Amino acid sequence: MSSKLLLAISFLIILFNGFPSGYIIFLERLGTLYGNLLFIFTSLMGALFAFLIETNNKHAKFYVTFCIISNLIIACYPVFLQFSAKYLMPSLLKHVLFIF
Repeated sequence: MSSKLLLAISFLIILFNGFPSGYIIFLERLGTLYGNLLFIFTSLMGALFAFLIETNNKHAKFYVTFCIISNLIIACYPVFLQFSAKYLMPSLLKHVLFIF
């Protein structure tokens, strides 16, 4: 595959998964478990596509690094949301807002 095509696919995955609508579509269509797994899988595939690109150009290396790091950060998004919903928000509501 061409390096431009791989970079374009990786960037499109960043755009789709980076917006909350992409995450919501995965969760609504597939449920919590499979939606999270597919979301993480597509982000890791985007990082893999960008990782496979070999360039010597300085500007292209920036975009490749950007795609790799962005996809890896986006892959952690569902784990952070599940953790914050289970542990962080109840304690925050309890200690700050005195709701529970």
